[in-house]
Amino acid sequence: MERQLCQDVMHWPSEAIREELSKSLCGIKKADDGRRSIMICCSDFAPNVLVDSRQGERVETENNIDNHSNIGLLPENCGKQFDDRIIGGNFTGIYEFPWMALISHVDKDSNGIEKRQFKCGGTIISSRYILTAAHCVSEKTIAGVRVGEFDIRSRRDCQGEWPNYVCEDHLQNLRVEKAIIHEAYSTSPRVINDIAILRVNKEIDFSFKNVKPICLPIWKELRNVSLSGKRATVAGWGVTETGKASNILQKVTVPIMAEANCAEFLGRYSDPREHTLKNFCAGEIGKDSCNGDSGGPLMLFEVYKDNYRMIQYGIVSYGPIQCGSASPGVYTDITKYMKWILDNIKE
Repeated sequence: MERQLCQDVMHWPSEAIREELSKSLCGIKKADDGRRSIMICCSDFAPNVLVDSRQGERVETENNIDNHSNIGLLPENCGKQFDDRIIGGNFTGIYEFPWMALISHVDKDSNGIEKRQFKCGGTIISSRYILTAAHCVSEKTIAGVRVGEFDIRSRRDCQGEWPNYVCEDHLQNLRVEKAIIHEAYSTSPRVINDIAILRVNKEIDFSFKNVKPICLPIWKELRNVSLSGKRATVAGWGVTETGKASNILQKVTVPIMAEANCAEFLGRYSDPREHTLKNFCAGEIGKDSCNGDSGGPLMLFEVYKDNYRMIQYGIVSYGPIQCGSASPGVYTDITKYMKWILDNIKE
């Protein structure tokens, strides 16, 4: 029998390799200083078999993304912000996040009367697709999708003071033609593969300033960005499945937790192998995804086609037990699902 070793997965620098190695997790090792490491089982010869994509070698999964036949369906003119970003506080500008979407569900009240209510968020990723969380779609009756929204209370949204007073009233309400949920989505014993895309019934009109697509990490350089320690932006109306919400689009800046610490946190509640390298954690006391939507985006400002753009790296999956507590929010890591997204979109 070939002798097996247990090695720290973080010794491998490539995200692609760490994703492969996550299939062989054998536990979490606690060091004398209290730090925990994610351990993998591998043979003595594993280092000679595995290839580090960051050293110029090709990894099949990455090639399948870079050369995917559907990559041209995701617009390159994406992630552009048309407002000066508001410094401080949670308020956003009308044109700051033009890719935000609201997903409405059909529910019945205590009298059995149907009502429509915004229950989740999402993002525009192309003229026909909205990206969201699977838990926002699974076993739900979707009434529709709204894009171009800022203040839910009013048809015409205005902001600022003269001479910088701006108003916007170009809302687009769309029907969902098809909902595609990740085939391995599960909620037991813990939420995993929490990602879905919605194909809308007609093309979204990008001629208006308040409706534009966000960028996804489609290129290898973007997929290999180290998220740990970065401060990211989460935006939304605070919509949850309870229906509680802010009327005006909000944002919050959150720190992304180190991968090993996130795995330790997730491992307290379930087998960490179900989460490692598929999710990440972010948030701090008083700041987490309670300020955003279920299904909404976690974003970073990164270089895309030689310009800085907003790139969506996460989807709000589930938050801490108590909003604003020391526990982090958990996000679906989009870099691990780019091939799935490309496989499931069409013209």
